[in-house]
Amino acid sequence: MVTSKPKNWKVYCKATFKSLCAILEDWDTNDEDVVRITTRIYYEGVFSCGLGDTGLISKNALNDAPNRTDDHCFSPQFVGRYIMDNAHIYLTDYNKFEEIFVQSCTKIKVTKKENKQLSQFTINKRGQPYQVLVPTDKKYERLGIELYKRPDGKTRWNTSQPTQDRVNYLQELLEYEKNFIV
Repeated sequence: MVTSKPKNWKVYCKATFKSLCAILEDWDTNDEDVVRITTRIYYEGVFSCGLGDTGLISKNALNDAPNRTDDHCFSPQFVGRYIMDNAHIYLTDYNKFEEIFVQSCTKIKVTKKENKQLSQFTINKRGQPYQVLVPTDKKYERLGIELYKRPDGKTRWNTSQPTQDRVNYLQELLEYEKNFIV
């Protein structure tokens, strides 16, 4: 049996940082093609790095293993936009970038249906302004998603217990998000 070694998330983080630095001079929030490709670069780094397991799972996902998927609690494309709009903070200091990259990898196991419902709290369509219908820190509550947590050191979800634990939300990102709430 061949076991694969874990991904080196730092490689993905560094490559994403360098990519965003390289495209920074072209950043223009009024050009939806520039916004799309730039934020997709960030999304790809976050999505592919393999980091972010919180040990949290929704009650529905706990009881529906075939339909489980990961929800990135912070929309990586939105975080990418935030980083570009605050390049003076995140693209001039790699350590700051790494901190927000790691935070934006945060994932909760949910059902595919819940993941779809969570994604519908933002509107990100060509020809329309980016819109947030429900703030990031209120999405799970709005859908009534009950969370369970797997005990530290355990790998199987069947050991999970109901929890009041929640993700630590980035206050600066929540503040920035207010510019897009409708």
